[in-house]
Amino acid sequence: MPSLQVIRNRSLFVKLLLTMTAIIVVTVILISSVTYTISADTSIQNSIEYNQSIMEQQRELIHKELLAIQNIASSMVMTQSYLYHKINDKLSVSSLIDLTRFLEEQQKLSPYIDSIYLVYNKLDLVLTSRSDMKMSPLSSFTDRSWMTVMNEDTANRTVWLTNRPGNAAAKGTLATSLMQKMPLIGPVDGAIVINLKLDLLFKEYLSHYHNKKGLTLVLGTQGEPLYSETEEAAALIRKFNPSVLSAPGSGSYVDDRQWIMTYTTSNVTGWKFVNLTQRSVLLEGLGRIKMIVAAVSALYVTIAILLLIYISQRLYRPLKSVLTYISGSERANPEASLPAADEASFIQQAFERLRHSRETILSEKERVETLLGDNRSAIKEKYLSDLIKGRAISQQSSGQEKDAAELLGLKLNFERFAILTIELEEQSLLNDSTGNLHFHLFQYGLIEELGPEIDGEIFARDDERIIIILAVPANQDDAPNELARKLQLNMESRYSITATFGISRIHTGVHSAQTAYEESVEALNLKMYVGKGEIVPYTIVYSWKQDEETYYYPYELETKLLQALLQLNEEECVETISRITKEVTTRRLGIANVQQLFFQLSGEIVKTLVQTGGDMTAVLGDRPFVLSGIQTLRDMEARLMEMCTQIIAHNREKRLKLNDMTLQLATEFMEKNYNNNITIETVAGHVQRSTSFLSRIFKETTGTTINDHLIHLRIKRACELLKQPKYSLEDICREIGYANVSYFSKLFKSRMGSTPGQYRLLQTVDQIPAGGLEE
Repeated sequence: MPSLQVIRNRSLFVKLLLTMTAIIVVTVILISSVTYTISADTSIQNSIEYNQSIMEQQRELIHKELLAIQNIASSMVMTQSYLYHKINDKLSVSSLIDLTRFLEEQQKLSPYIDSIYLVYNKLDLVLTSRSDMKMSPLSSFTDRSWMTVMNEDTANRTVWLTNRPGNAAAKGTLATSLMQKMPLIGPVDGAIVINLKLDLLFKEYLSHYHNKKGLTLVLGTQGEPLYSETEEAAALIRKFNPSVLSAPGSGSYVDDRQWIMTYTTSNVTGWKFVNLTQRSVLLEGLGRIKMIVAAVSALYVTIAILLLIYISQRLYRPLKSVLTYISGSERANPEASLPAADEASFIQQAFERLRHSRETILSEKERVETLLGDNRSAIKEKYLSDLIKGRAISQQSSGQEKDAAELLGLKLNFERFAILTIELEEQSLLNDSTGNLHFHLFQYGLIEELGPEIDGEIFARDDERIIIILAVPANQDDAPNELARKLQLNMESRYSITATFGISRIHTGVHSAQTAYEESVEALNLKMYVGKGEIVPYTIVYSWKQDEETYYYPYELETKLLQALLQLNEEECVETISRITKEVTTRRLGIANVQQLFFQLSGEIVKTLVQTGGDMTAVLGDRPFVLSGIQTLRDMEARLMEMCTQIIAHNREKRLKLNDMTLQLATEFMEKNYNNNITIETVAGHVQRSTSFLSRIFKETTGTTINDHLIHLRIKRACELLKQPKYSLEDICREIGYANVSYFSKLFKSRMGSTPGQYRLLQTVDQIPAGGLEE
């Protein structure tokens, strides 16, 4: 059969044709698939980003309204204290009227406020802005679902309540409220509860964007639905993985049912705004792209196959001439003289014969020698690095080791050697925008400078350490320590750079290189205890080794430190932290134990800040527990002292501001009520502080007592009234709050140096003109 004979004799041609055809078809399929996939992914991603931006805009608009309501609650806490007055442990009628009117006015500030509750625990009283109930005892108030949250001890005084049972006027409804506990500081004595028209808020802000795809809904902090455009969306969101719904921040997710969920989280309330879009909806417009890709692909395959047949024919003609030349055939029909194997096998056999020729071997040898000469330093450094890791000698005999050392030009024979591991500290000269590059340039420059002075090898490790393999002559076991001291002084004097040295014991044989390096690193790790810039030989490691199962934590010293921190005693904090460091050094704890101790102690210090209402980020920064830069006990001690200093400074400033506010309220109260026979207890009750605390800060700030200040205000007013003859002494006493004229006269004379009558006479004389006195 001629056709089979042609195919047999042209096997390479047939293989080439079939292979290229397969490649073309596969390429077209891949390109088509990738094109369609990219188009689909781009469409989906654009939709996700568009929905994401819309939800973030809606979230920010809703944030503005919620923050406005939150500001209303905060201002109400301050304002209601001025309207709050009691008579016989009950709210006065005037205060009741003012507070009720105040609630109605505050409700009008936002269209999204449904009602407001003003709660006083001690009075067992609730004031509301509701038209059906203005006042009620707290114990019998109908809407009670928020009371448990009010009495809970939470760090944040502002709490958002969602999906709680509504009031009696709207049975079966779920309410969303903002609770602001009162007062802002101290034990909870009441609260302000603002009930929101959440459906109105969401409908006004979430229904404006009609060109978005998908369904929008809002979930609470526990995943409860707060708003949904349709019941389908509320039912569909329950089928999603709860872990996806609890993810913070913003993002997107595609489930196995081809639903795309785009979400963003509110940083004010913790609510999650979710958009659900079906993937098939986003891909409806890609049908035309699919048809265009299919048509272009078919046209490309047809043209490619025609060109392939033509090119393959042209390529095969020179190949037949080459086969004829190799086989030495001069027949008119070269196809009849082809070997039984195909063309590829025939050419491969010819190549195998040529590959073993002497010229190829010599050329390869010359190339290897050239590469070795040009890269000897890098190869030597790689060999030494593998050597200390135990990889370079695992498959080598002693003869191969000697050949490698001779080939690379090593300076030592490993008969007696020690390894010095150097770690540079405080690279002050290299801190700029290209610090890493400068550090490596400096590192290799230092290696090149120190190399001639070392009887051995020096090279850089990947972890930015410098390694010295030092040949140690007999009877000179102290040579590694002497070299380390010399190099340390040289780097400090010339470059102002501190270096820590870890020195191994003296070893023999190249197989001990890994052990020697591990010893030097283990010695270097003692930097945690001995400090930076020291020379640490391995001989002292055994005295510092600790049982890995031993665990220690200074609970008593921690209690003492936290007490000193709360008392703002900075000296006591410094002393306690120093004692903790000494205890760690004495017990020689392991590095893991020290790091765990640092984390736990730092956490307890931060807890004291959070418990006192401080902001951890504002006082200590974004990353107070990071270990970067903390390499020694002294670093840990300095970090703990720095945290304590920052917290003490923050609490002192906070205490000063609180004292200034208390003094201002007390002074204003005394200036308005000094004629009402008030006492220090009355003033202390008004500012909600103890009499001893108020007396102490008043004396420290003004230099006088509260009673003296009240007497000063009364005497000052009496002097003003004595200048007016129409007022008698009895009228003046009643005006300034004294019932006894005799007591007032004695007090006035002790303060002013004259009796009230004498003072009035002197003031009258001073007011008469000179001419009038002669008349």
